[in-house]
Amino acid sequence: MKIYFDGDSWTKGVDLDDESHRFSTIVSNKLGSEEYNISKKGKSNNRIVRHLLLDNDISQYDLAIIQMTFPNRMEYYNKKWRSISIGKSVNSEFWKQYYKEIYNDTYGSTYEEIFAMSIRNHCKVNGVDLLLITNNIETDVKFDLQLQLSRYPHGDGSHPSREGHRLIADDLLRLI
Repeated sequence: MKIYFDGDSWTKGVDLDDESHRFSTIVSNKLGSEEYNISKKGKSNNRIVRHLLLDNDISQYDLAIIQMTFPNRMEYYNKKWRSISIGKSVNSEFWKQYYKEIYNDTYGSTYEEIFAMSIRNHCKVNGVDLLLITNNIETDVKFDLQLQLSRYPHGDGSHPSREGHRLIADDLLRLI
């Protein structure tokens, strides 16, 4: 069995001292499965969908566990793919203006729904079971599991601790 994981820093296991403690590894080990984790800190839903649809053959996997993130994160192409997120990497007048004048909650939630639908349909068409999860607590989109920092133990930052990852893995295994 092969499991495809994608998401942001939560799925990557940022702040863990050892990747063997991240929930994707725990789930894969419990199921005796091969883990393919391409998550990345700061990843946007745009990038998650681009990787799923264009860069990976999802039909080679038995299960996909994809963690969507905050809709205000995005990416753009300028000689290479670049990530942008309000409050962190907004360092040019263009992006400051973009988030002030163009981006809004309706824009974000509409694209969040489009991305979720694209992920679900792509996995379904390719016969791959899917658990679609998120760490966006302000979403109206229906997910299989909503990861809330208040529910899972965490360290000093905004990422689950080793115990938090174990509890997320337990929740995912119950869903599987």
